[in-house]
Amino acid sequence: MSDKSHTLSERSHPYLPGLWLAAGFLGLASLAFLLRPAGVTPDTILEKAAMERWDKLQKLKTEQTKDATSYGWIDKDKGIARIPVEKAMELTARKLRAEDPRPAYPITTIAPSAITAAGYPLYPEVPVDTAAVAMANAADGASMAATNKVPAAPAKPAPAATTNNPVKK
Repeated sequence: MSDKSHTLSERSHPYLPGLWLAAGFLGLASLAFLLRPAGVTPDTILEKAAMERWDKLQKLKTEQTKDATSYGWIDKDKGIARIPVEKAMELTARKLRAEDPRPAYPITTIAPSAITAAGYPLYPEVPVDTAAVAMANAADGASMAATNKVPAAPAKPAPAATTNNPVKK
């Protein structure tokens, strides 16, 4: 064995490990550069992805147009079919023309809340015309007594009597 100490300053080539490290890094970078497909840049990658999205969009639009303009089964077992949109609109318009107009859902009036019944408008910045409200309620068939009625304040409950006497049986 030798008595030489191998410190960095006493080596014959002190920078040799650093040179090997640099050469290895350059070799890997060169290899990665050579294995990279020719002509591939971020711009070409983005263009390719855009073209794929465009093709998918065109295919989807074609399928939707075909579905909206043709007859076919959605679920044959349940008896659910599709018809062209134009034909469906024609059938619906014909059906609606044959019927008298009517509301699509029951028309209800909103009962005045305690705040509006007490004379305080829901939105203070909007003036309330009480005559117009009364006429609208009358037109809807509401009784005037029900709309002008101010709700009574709830009665205060009596305090519960507490006793410390034991219950006798």
